[in-house]
Amino acid sequence: MPRPAGARNHDFDAKRAALLDALTDFALSADLRRPSLRQFAQAMNASEPTLRHYFGDRQGLIIEILENIGRKGAPLWAVVALPSANPATAFEEYFRISEAGMRLGGFIRAHAFGLIEGLADETIGQAYLEKVLEPALNAVSDKLRATPGAPQDEAALRAAALAALSPLLVMSLHQELLGGATSAPIDFSKVISTLQGWLGKALTPTSA
Repeated sequence: MPRPAGARNHDFDAKRAALLDALTDFALSADLRRPSLRQFAQAMNASEPTLRHYFGDRQGLIIEILENIGRKGAPLWAVVALPSANPATAFEEYFRISEAGMRLGGFIRAHAFGLIEGLADETIGQAYLEKVLEPALNAVSDKLRATPGAPQDEAALRAAALAALSPLLVMSLHQELLGGATSAPIDFSKVISTLQGWLGKALTPTSA
């Protein structure tokens, strides 16, 4: 007996999750030129109707990919958000974890994908902001908020998070996606060590 129109297979969720993981991997390894739904389908050896069946339209697919990136990043942000003994140690831990993430390659690809897609589509931009960028910033704020001696003012916490994350994004874009590693190399370790010292000192109470 044929399945009624609109009915789902019994393994719909499992197939959708596996397909979404594969599509996310493709999005983070492609040439970052906003692949069409057809190109996404071709990369999966699937059809456009198959992708529409699982994700609706291209916008829906991109939002699902960003949400998937956010879910996969959540365990890392949970580690980042753990309190430290003092502000200096908080930044040392943050940059140590972040440098390792940068060297694995997924860090800047995720942000570049979200920026390219988000700047072209306001709804997708909100998804990138909520699922990828804000969790990265909030992890730093949460870490400092729970760290003795760190500022508790929300504006100061926000400024500290922006000051910690922004250089990592710029350095990664500069080196990995804009060709800077060849034309204008940056010593990641030295720059990060300098940033860590500056921020740790700036947020350490003067009486300490």
